[in-house]
Amino acid sequence: MIEINQNHSTMVLNLQYGTNEEGTPLFKDKTYSKVRPDITEDELYAVGEALASLSAWALHHVQRVDREDIVKTA
Repeated sequence: MIEINQNHSTMVLNLQYGTNEEGTPLFKDKTYSKVRPDITEDELYAVGEALASLSAWALHHVQRVDREDIVKTA
């Protein structure tokens, strides 16, 4: 039998830190690990906005990465 264990989620803030010579936006990611896997999308985005407000860079988007282990049980 196969079992899925959800370990944790990670939140990635994609921040625009400037533009290049042609005016194309430049982005950097800031990763926060061990986010509660049961947090809603609205809650996660609100946390991302709050953290991004502490930065001089503009928030482009928030990304959620869920980690699950798939294991075989006896």
